[in-house]
Amino acid sequence: MSYLIVTSRCPITHEQSKGKETVKENVGGVATALRKLMQREGGVWVCWGDGNLDSNYEVEDLGKYKIVRVILNRTEKEGFYDEYSNGTLWPLFHYFRDRIKMSHSAFKAYRAVNEKFAEKISKYIENDMIVWIHDYQLTLVPGMLREKGIENVIVFTWHIPWVAGEFFAILPESAQMIRSIASSDLVTFHTEVYLKNFLNSYRMLVGDSSELEKKLMALPLGIDDAYYRMRRGKKMKRELLEGKKIIFSIDRLDYTKGLTNRVLAIENLLKRYPEYVGRFVYVMIVTPSRITVPEYAMMKRELEMTIGRVNGEFGSISWFPIIYMYRKISDRALVSYYRSADVALITPLIDGLNLVSKEFVAASHSGVLIISKFAGSAYDLKDALIVNPNDIDQVADSIVAAFRMTKEEIMRRLENMKREVSEHNLFWWTAQISRVAEHIMGERSAERNQGEIRYS
Repeated sequence: MSYLIVTSRCPITHEQSKGKETVKENVGGVATALRKLMQREGGVWVCWGDGNLDSNYEVEDLGKYKIVRVILNRTEKEGFYDEYSNGTLWPLFHYFRDRIKMSHSAFKAYRAVNEKFAEKISKYIENDMIVWIHDYQLTLVPGMLREKGIENVIVFTWHIPWVAGEFFAILPESAQMIRSIASSDLVTFHTEVYLKNFLNSYRMLVGDSSELEKKLMALPLGIDDAYYRMRRGKKMKRELLEGKKIIFSIDRLDYTKGLTNRVLAIENLLKRYPEYVGRFVYVMIVTPSRITVPEYAMMKRELEMTIGRVNGEFGSISWFPIIYMYRKISDRALVSYYRSADVALITPLIDGLNLVSKEFVAASHSGVLIISKFAGSAYDLKDALIVNPNDIDQVADSIVAAFRMTKEEIMRRLENMKREVSEHNLFWWTAQISRVAEHIMGERSAERNQGEIRYS
C-alpha cells in the first residue's frame, strides 16, 4: 500500500540565484509530516513546481517516492494562486469579508489548475494508492478525480478555519466546492468547530448530510516535538536584558495575525501598569510574506509606524519596550528564542491551528503561553492563558498575570501542555489518518471483490 500525496507547494524546490542552483527544503509542519510518511510508505507526491528551475525536474525520483510537479505559466499562477486562492478563499475562510475579491476569471483559472492537478494524478495513480489531498488551493480535485472514474480511497485534509455556513455561502462557487470535497472518503479538520461548520455548510447548500457525517474527523496537526527538545541552541544573549522579562512572538506578515493589536496591547500595559516601564522587552519577529503585494507593504508600514510611536513614547536611551525584526531566522535561532522567552504572545485574529504555540511549549523550560481563543491550537493547549485578541485590555492584563505567575503554576501549566504536545505529535497525526484511510481501503477491497462498491 502506498500514497499519492497532493499539495499546492512541493517539499523540495529548485532555484537559481546569482548564477547558482540551490535546492530548498520546505520545513513546514505539514511538509515534514508528509515527507516522513512518504519515506516510510513510498508513492508519488504531486505538487506545484513554483521554483524557477522546477520545470527541469518535472518528475524527480527520490528513491522511495517520486515528486511529480505541475508547472504553471504566469497567467495560471496569478489566477489560481494570487487572485483566487489568496484573494478570494484566504480572506473568506478567515472572516475578512471586506477583503474578499470575487472574480469569474480568477475562478476559471483556479478550476483549470485544479484540472491540471487531476490530470497528473490520473497519469501516475496506481490501484493500491491512497490519495491524500491538502487544503483550500485544491478543493475541486476530489470531484474531478471521481468524474474521471478514479475509485481509489481519497482523503482530503483542510488546514485553515472552515467558516459558518452562512458565511461560506457568500462564495458563488460554494456548492460546487463543497460537493467536490464531500466526494472524498475521509475529510479531516484541525478542530471540532471547523468540522461542524463544514457539516452545516453542506446541509445548507446540498441537503441531507447523514452519509457525510461518517466521513468527517477532527484531528489537530502536531509537531515533531522530539526535534525541539533535542536541539541544543544557545539561549539568546541577555546582557542588555538582565533582570527584564522577555516576551516573544514570531509570525509571517499577514492581516490574520493581529500584529498591530499586539503592539497596542503593549502600549495599553505601559499606560495602565506604569510600574512595568523598563522591566520587560517584547521581541517581535515578523517574517516577510507576499512582499510584492501593495496591501501587505501598507500593512508593514502601519505596523512599523505603530511600533515606532510606542517606542518613542515610552522608551529611553537605555530601553525600548519593543525590539522588532523583519526577517527570517534559522530553526536554531528560533529555538533559542523559545527557550529564553518568559512569555510567548501568540494572538492571531483567527488561525487554522498555529504550530508556533506548540513549538514554544515543546522547547520552553519555564515559559508562559498566551494564545488567542481563535487559534485552532487553543483547543488543545487549555493550560495556556487564552485571550480574545480584539480585547486589548485583556491581552495586557494576561501579560501582567504571566509576569506575576508563581514558578509552581508556570511549571504545572507548562508540563500539562508538554504532555499534550508530546502525545499528539505529527507522527500521531499521520498515523491516525493513515489508519482510518487504510481501514477504508480494506473495506473497499472487500466490497469490490463482491461487486458492491458504491460512492456517495
